[in-house]
Amino acid sequence: MTEASQLLPTAEKSRQSRLLRIAIVEDNATARTNLRGHLMAIEQFDIASYSNGNELKNGLRLANFDLVLMDFHLGQSKTGVEWILQLQEQGLFKASTGLVFVTSDGMPQTIGQILDLHPDFIIIKPYTMRSLRLNMIHYLRLRKEIQPVLDCMSRKDNLQALNIITHMLKGNVNKRFKNDFLKMRGRLLMAEKQYPEAISLYSDVLKKSSNILWAHWGLIKSEFFTGRWQQCQKMLNHLISESLTKDKAFEWMASLSIGKKDYHEAARLLDNIKDSELSIQATRLKVFAYKMLDKSDLAQALLEKKVQNNLSVKDRMFDYALELARFHIQMAEHLVNSDDHVTLSQEDYEEQRLHKLIEARKLIGKANRGQADRQSETQKNYMLALAYTIEGDQERAEKLIHDTNSIGSLSKANTSTLIDAVKVWFGLGNSDKANEILAECDEQLLVQENHIERLICAELVSELEETYHIEKDRALAANDKGMKLYNAREYSDAIACFHKAYSTFPGVPAFSLNLLQCLGDLEQQEFKGLLVDHLLQELETVTLNEKNQKRLARIKVKLGR
Repeated sequence: MTEASQLLPTAEKSRQSRLLRIAIVEDNATARTNLRGHLMAIEQFDIASYSNGNELKNGLRLANFDLVLMDFHLGQSKTGVEWILQLQEQGLFKASTGLVFVTSDGMPQTIGQILDLHPDFIIIKPYTMRSLRLNMIHYLRLRKEIQPVLDCMSRKDNLQALNIITHMLKGNVNKRFKNDFLKMRGRLLMAEKQYPEAISLYSDVLKKSSNILWAHWGLIKSEFFTGRWQQCQKMLNHLISESLTKDKAFEWMASLSIGKKDYHEAARLLDNIKDSELSIQATRLKVFAYKMLDKSDLAQALLEKKVQNNLSVKDRMFDYALELARFHIQMAEHLVNSDDHVTLSQEDYEEQRLHKLIEARKLIGKANRGQADRQSETQKNYMLALAYTIEGDQERAEKLIHDTNSIGSLSKANTSTLIDAVKVWFGLGNSDKANEILAECDEQLLVQENHIERLICAELVSELEETYHIEKDRALAANDKGMKLYNAREYSDAIACFHKAYSTFPGVPAFSLNLLQCLGDLEQQEFKGLLVDHLLQELETVTLNEKNQKRLARIKVKLGR
């Protein structure tokens, strides 16, 4: 035994001694068997085979895989892309797990969706043994090179993984692996919210070759989360002319419009994507735009169409059914919280509200069939509890949220479910519990990697703050959190908190100054469409004390003004 091997941890020795664990997800039994045979002809692997994403999800709960080979079309189920996105959201698909897509569909929309996930490679059917072998050998050699990085990622030590890959890139990297190393470093920079460094990396890659799509999307995502939306818009304007990126570009552009509260433009942009091609996230975006434009009839029609068109794809139908249920609940809320019902008779108002809630409960019941995991149960039970709260049936709502056997914990709930929980607890008169969950919602929004989920949920939180008249308290809390993050030099999160405080409770000079100072430290001229010049003009119209005047003067120097 060598000295180096003696120093290896037990878990590391075990990893080196075992076979690479591969999961094949393919609905066609013959294709599944053939792919397994072809892989075993290349090298000995530990292979598990599944026919759909649900089976893979159950498999991931029991064991981890080093590599997943995922078919795009999975028969009467969601697509492979939809399953991977869901598994990532639920924390079941590790960042260190390799991903290969297998598809016979070469349509630009399909390839574009796959490329957005940054797979290690794509196998186009019918594939040859030579192409499969070449790609697999490249991947296996790459994996051996970056195994220390993957080990750190498995332990969720992304910072150490980043340090290792950065050090490796400074050495003599095999030219065949250079782009793979850069792609990995870009992912880790974004995971660590080191967006300026990520922007620099992706920009350098694109200077050398402008057709590398993973670098385009990495740059767009980095600029989006940095708040450099003007630059983000310029890149997207270019990508809408490319067939492989067109639909995704329109989706991102609509996201920018939602962020700027230009709902007309968001709806117009999404009209460029056929309804049948809208992803569930893009559908949510369009429904939200319609709702903000008071076009609830169009929003409901779109969701009903998506439910009807996916009746044969049960997993996807359940998702759309829940979205339609949530829409009905929101419409019932609107009737309660707005003054619209004064134009209706009390009888008509009660009838409309009850109809919405009954429809919501039916849809939740439909979505309940075949969805037995705890996270889904938590989501559906809080939606039901919210419906009962709006109806005034507090007893049934309380029974649902106190029945731990059915409701489970909120610790792994998604942001939308947390918002439902906040509304339930406010409705039950427990503001302390509501605010506690709202604080957890804030934390989750800071780390939310899905830009559409982050945008929509941030808007829903703003509506909630207005409904319960807690804007000032929430703005002060966001500003305090921003100061702590700023002092810890976590500028990307700090600026998000300062912007939250500024937009939630306008007119407070301290909020404007904090936001302006953070922009200066980040050397940015805008954040989410809000320009430095606008903030400076605002501050010129208010009277500042001597201390803040000196502070503003220092900020101007830093900004070159």
